Amino acid sequence: MDAPACVLVVDDDEAIRDTLRLVLEDAGYRVEGVADGATALNRMRTATEHYIVLLDFIMPGMDGKAVLAAVANDMQIATRHVYILVTAAQARLTADVESLLARLNVPILGKPFDLDTLLNMVSEARQRLG
Repeated sequence: MDAPACVLVVDDDEAIRDTLRLVLEDAGYRVEGVADGATALNRMRTATEHYIVLLDFIMPGMDGKAVLAAVANDMQIATRHVYILVTAAQARLTADVESLLARLNVPILGKPFDLDTLLNMVSEARQRLG
């Protein structure tokens, strides 16, 4: 039997990380959480497994845009993991961010999100992992 897929939740809000952990673990996923983009990048670069990355857009320090820009410049992590951008600020996505999303095939999960939509998007991302 295949090992459960691992979801990396990148969000500065601990309550959101905890809620996503509970929901995703209940659905059979392994979940890791980090509070900032720099830690997420380090984890993605050193991981021996493939992640489904739920990436918050607005975070202090290295935000989701900066993470995606770094991913776009690192083919190893761009192709090793799959990404879902989570944001309540879709109206603030600039053309350069939208270009990054398209280039990396990153769907957007709007906040607040429906749990069924979240689980469907994570399932689709898992299929993209292969």
